[in-house]
Amino acid sequence: MQDERIINEAEQAVAQLDGYYVIAINDTGVHLTVFSPEGDGARVVEPAIYAELKQRQIKEFDNALLIRTVREAAGTAVKIAEPPQPDAEPEVQILVARDRMEASLEIVIPKNCRPLQFEEVVNELAQSGVVFGVDDNAVKKAFEQPGRRIVCARGQQPVNGENAYIQYHVDMENKGRPVEQEDGRVDFKDLNVFTTVREGELLAEKIPATAGTAGIDVLGQTVAAKHGKDMIPPAGKNVKILEENKLVAAIAGQLLIANKKLSVVPVIEVKENVDLSTGNIEFVGSVVVRGSVQEGFTVKAEGDVEIAGTVSGGIVEGKNVVVRMGIQGMHRGYIKAVENVTAKFIENATVYAGNDVVASDVILHSKINAGQKVVVEGRRGLIAGGSIIAGDEIRAKIVGTHMATNTELGVGINPLLREEYQVIRKEIKKLEQSLEQTQKALNILKIMNPATMPKDKREMQLKLTKAQFHLVGQVEAKHNRITDIELLLDEMRHGRIRVAENIYPGVKIMIGTLIKPIREPLKYVSFFAEEGEIKSGLYK
Repeated sequence: MQDERIINEAEQAVAQLDGYYVIAINDTGVHLTVFSPEGDGARVVEPAIYAELKQRQIKEFDNALLIRTVREAAGTAVKIAEPPQPDAEPEVQILVARDRMEASLEIVIPKNCRPLQFEEVVNELAQSGVVFGVDDNAVKKAFEQPGRRIVCARGQQPVNGENAYIQYHVDMENKGRPVEQEDGRVDFKDLNVFTTVREGELLAEKIPATAGTAGIDVLGQTVAAKHGKDMIPPAGKNVKILEENKLVAAIAGQLLIANKKLSVVPVIEVKENVDLSTGNIEFVGSVVVRGSVQEGFTVKAEGDVEIAGTVSGGIVEGKNVVVRMGIQGMHRGYIKAVENVTAKFIENATVYAGNDVVASDVILHSKINAGQKVVVEGRRGLIAGGSIIAGDEIRAKIVGTHMATNTELGVGINPLLREEYQVIRKEIKKLEQSLEQTQKALNILKIMNPATMPKDKREMQLKLTKAQFHLVGQVEAKHNRITDIELLLDEMRHGRIRVAENIYPGVKIMIGTLIKPIREPLKYVSFFAEEGEIKSGLYK
């Protein structure tokens, strides 16, 4: 009974296997074998075979025979094309680059080819017109190493003139980042959110273009140099041009770069809350809200968004988002910034930032995704509950609670790759279970006497044998993808988590694919990946 149960379980495991195919190339030709699916499994389709034939550079084949082989799926090898025929004549391949500044030489010697003389190579090179910058040693090297493409001549590149460009006199790099003091602390009172300018302030100036110097190509022809391209100073709205090349602000306001032009625009200012009295706010510039964003309302800006109050269950999007009081997500809405998100506190919220998320007080039970850093180093500096993911670094004073609140901190993590990694691991486990059941059933059938074995058991043995090879191939492919993902995640292994004071049990540390649960309270610690495991050191 136990044996019958194992056989039945194996039969169920392979009852819905997809069909598959094998392409073999040997001296007799190109052979295609197509296997039919099991149960409700998917059949092999022609486009997948066409793609592999193209990849293997098989252009001539019997298409009608291919289609018939796919439809029959008999599991028998069928010759669909003749084997590649060798070329009995040597080839001297000279490839001149499109810009004629480089020539490459490759000697192709097919099987049973006649000997090639060095003089033939030199003559072919001369007849091709390559006369300048020829490297004799490179030509000899190509002759001595058939099948290797070697650069044999190089032209003299022209020196192009430099294009006109804009030199900025306003700092646009540190926009949206809190000012960092000499001791490394962040001053949350000086957020440096907007780039503001005064009327008459010099914003930028055009540096004129220069002329160029001619060169010569491998065919001995002069190559003209390009003169640098001139440009019109990119003056946009409320920006004027002085002395032909200087751009100055015509009004006081916020400086923006839109459509490759400098513009000074006034900032939209909402004096009260964003609610029914205002409706949703969308603006190409920046938005300042003197009140709060109420539940269900939206503020979206291509520039920065500054909110004096709170965000309570609303949606806020901008280049940089500053919420001076804090974010109460209420398990709906989200905050999304191209660069940075700064707030006093974040609670029950979802926050996305291309660069940094900075909270001066706490982050509680929230989902945070930051491309670079998550920093919580204000008065309390607490992270508790939820999932905090950052590309480079997470810094906080306290992580977790005495009550062992489940809290995840992850750095060096690509969420999409991590999700795929987990899914594939589950698929591998399921496939390996099916393979184990199949092999157990086959072992039972193999010890039966073939002469007295019932017909249905012989058919099952054949079916399980085919399924075994199919499952082995699938498991191998899944493991290969796991290896690829691990290599990609390993490139992000240098992320670091720093805790200035306490970290409690209930916290899970993730760096790339590595996971480390915290089982006892720790102080003044940092976590990093080294030698395939998560290690801890002193906070610094």
